[in-house]
Amino acid sequence: MSRFIVEEGSFLGVDALILKDTESGWEGTLVPEIGSNLVSLRSSKQDIDVLMAPGTLEEFKAKTTGWGFPVLIPPNRINQGRFTFNGREYVFEINERGKYHLHGIVHDLPWRVVGTSTDGAASVTTAIRSDDHSKIMRSYPHSFELRMTFSLRGARMDITVEAENFGSDPMPFGVGFHPYFNVPLSPVSSKDKCTVQVPAKQYWELDDLIPTGRRLPVSGPRDLRQPKPLSEVMLDDVFTDLDFVGGASVAELRDNGAGITVRYGAGEEFKHWVVYTGKTPADPFVCLEPYTWVTNAPNLVLPPEETGFLVLQGGETFTGRMWLEILS
Repeated sequence: MSRFIVEEGSFLGVDALILKDTESGWEGTLVPEIGSNLVSLRSSKQDIDVLMAPGTLEEFKAKTTGWGFPVLIPPNRINQGRFTFNGREYVFEINERGKYHLHGIVHDLPWRVVGTSTDGAASVTTAIRSDDHSKIMRSYPHSFELRMTFSLRGARMDITVEAENFGSDPMPFGVGFHPYFNVPLSPVSSKDKCTVQVPAKQYWELDDLIPTGRRLPVSGPRDLRQPKPLSEVMLDDVFTDLDFVGGASVAELRDNGAGITVRYGAGEEFKHWVVYTGKTPADPFVCLEPYTWVTNAPNLVLPPEETGFLVLQGGETFTGRMWLEILS
């Protein structure tokens, strides 16, 4: 038997692909049909469950950005669901508080499986074309394709996102990810034994969750440069001015009770991290979210090198790389 396997399966009755490393016992479950969401990453051998998964299909479909590893294009909030670029107005559904668009336009749509491989890792590539979905074209009237590649080897998942502009017009582009990490990571532990760490020296000042444009030095509960107990913080904050080592900034979730650390690395194209700990201190997750552009970036009057606002010219492809590594 090959060490690496990609097999067809199901998740809550929906077609899924299971990425397996038979030697290490790690496996990931990917649901292309619902946003190309990596809904599970786990090791039954070690009793580690990294991502929070829905219990029913109804739960999953009711909030497709509330589980697993959602893909956000564009990421986070757009104030009033509108921005203007290059003389064109981009209009998104208002879906939060009657004034914001939240979390983008691809997380609940079906993606195609365009490739699998078991050569050196269990790998799957999925894609979605804007031309195939009126929902995308209404808000983003460009011809483009998004591709996600997930590659599992041992206790590590490498993740690549690509966006290719097939049109001739310049296309504004931002992408982010919203993984829900279980807290704790193992039933032998508890949330009060878990810490979070993010290598950011500044955070964006927010007014009702929208950046004002000011960045402030991290301090107190927002200083995550050293491990911070999750039992002591309630965060829904955007961090920047990152330390990159070897081409990546690395956020960490440590479950000290179980002796498990999740390291999440994102390349230099991701200039910001959002840390979200839920609405109550008892919520059993933490979200560590790398973004290329900051929340509401197209509406901020700041240089793009500060906000992360990207423009893909006709024929240009964006590539972003991330990885998850579980140490135990």
